[in-house]
Amino acid sequence: MVEKLEVFWTLAVVALLAGVAGYSTILLYHLDALPSDPTEYVEVIGHQWYWEFCYPANNTCFNTSYDAANGSLSGGYFWAPPGAVVQINVTSADVVHSFNIPALGVRIDAIPGRMNHFAFSVPNGTPGTLYLIQCTEFCGEFHGTMRSYLKLT
Repeated sequence: MVEKLEVFWTLAVVALLAGVAGYSTILLYHLDALPSDPTEYVEVIGHQWYWEFCYPANNTCFNTSYDAANGSLSGGYFWAPPGAVVQINVTSADVVHSFNIPALGVRIDAIPGRMNHFAFSVPNGTPGTLYLIQCTEFCGEFHGTMRSYLKLT
């Protein structure tokens, strides 16, 4: 015969798991929600082996190339004002890349034929402050040079 204590503990575990599942579902929904009115939209396109940043508001695009020999960047930055909420739409032109700004906790995959969306808040800081952007998905021979910077304007 089933003991009352066994039934109690079974129901207690089921209730606990149901509570955790319900809370996690609500939390994930809110974490993945995009802001209704971001300050800036930026389209990020990964190429072998550079990032392209397009700003639909003024129809401009910048390609960034990183020279590992002297640590310099050419072609432009990912620009954003301090305190802004930025929505990035990320894709790739060739192979799988991963757009990563480690200091801000931003990481999203760039997959050919798919547009991934992500929003983040740019920290308040001094204009000119740089945050490293790098590819964290091995994408070929010059993967290590696929870097850029987020520059506060």
